[in-house]
Amino acid sequence: MKSVYFDKKTKFKSCDALKEISGISNIYFEKDTTVTFEGKISLNHGINFSGECFIGDGVSIDSGCTLKEVRIGKNSSVRGHSLIENSSFGESNIIGPFCFVRNKTQVGSKCIIGSHVEVTRSIIGSDVKISHQAFIGDANIDNSVIIGAGVVFCNYDGSSKKITYIGKGTVVGSGCMLIAPLKIGSYVTIGAGSVVNKEIQDNTKYIQKR
Repeated sequence: MKSVYFDKKTKFKSCDALKEISGISNIYFEKDTTVTFEGKISLNHGINFSGECFIGDGVSIDSGCTLKEVRIGKNSSVRGHSLIENSSFGESNIIGPFCFVRNKTQVGSKCIIGSHVEVTRSIIGSDVKISHQAFIGDANIDNSVIIGAGVVFCNYDGSSKKITYIGKGTVVGSGCMLIAPLKIGSYVTIGAGSVVNKEIQDNTKYIQKR
């Protein structure tokens, strides 16, 4: 990992100039790419950029990552071999490793998008923690939500995509399946392994009976 400091917003339309400044020989730009850096940036080997990208002060990007049409807010970390497309992140996020975020996803600040997580067409608030191997599709997630490992947002009914809403402060246990369309209130606790296909009101503890 090598650090480069830019005292103002600096745009690169060619990877050659960035390679020279950073001392990293294997950074790649696709055709018609513009990357804007601001402040101190830490870069590793084998990073691919595409389209319009903005990388804020204090951001680190680890090896093997691909960023296409993205905005990464300051003090965020993009861990190894993550793929981010057409999405934006606020400040102080941890992303990856090996995660896939795409299709106009918006993420707030101070979030953790864990290892091998996939997120698509979703709006995620701040202070949200999504544990490893979860799939988040067509979701609207409020602040301070915890999504356990292996949770699946079942967003496709065979004909169209449906939306899941999750309120503030809710905890979804590991291995749950959330069947959209679905609304889950605020400060709800859902037990691990539950299959949820009906609305849950605020301040409810939901544990599926077996």
